[in-house]
Amino acid sequence: MKKLIISLLALALAGTLAFAQPVADGVINDGEYAKTLVHEPSGARLFWTIKGDNLHMGFTIEARGWAGIGWLTEKTDRKAGGDILIVTEVDGALVHLDLFQESARGEPILDSAEGGSDSYLEMAIARDGEVWTVEFVRPLATSEETDVDIVPGEKMIIMVAFSNVMDVERAHARSSQGGAFYIEDFVF
Repeated sequence: MKKLIISLLALALAGTLAFAQPVADGVINDGEYAKTLVHEPSGARLFWTIKGDNLHMGFTIEARGWAGIGWLTEKTDRKAGGDILIVTEVDGALVHLDLFQESARGEPILDSAEGGSDSYLEMAIARDGEVWTVEFVRPLATSEETDVDIVPGEKMIIMVAFSNVMDVERAHARSSQGGAFYIEDFVF
């Protein structure tokens, strides 16, 4: 009887984990996402699940200032063509910026300034000390020129960046205090 109860509890636990659904609430729980990647050089932890036509994604990263993530289909001229999400604090509120990197250098520009729109269906941002926790839902394809389509199973480049200041117009330092990193051959 004891073995039967233990087996039933294990089966129930496995079923609970199998049916865990990501929730954009600013808290990333064990087993919430189907896939996880720890990027040692940046300290970022990435979590994602593809559900239907949407990407459910979360990330954590330590930064004194803003933090961001982005994607490219290929790196031909640094970060040119990148679809970028930056989280920062403005007047005491945590906000996200949906951006496009038009050129290899300089700051990315708001999608809305280039005829696009905010492509995030859901967004949750939390900050505990210097640790950002971000969760969002975004369509895999948005039909906007300022967005990069995400095709499950195809290789992409993920960009991770963070700064020592909240001012997104100031460049991130290329040092151990902040910087930009590329994760090549990333597959959603």
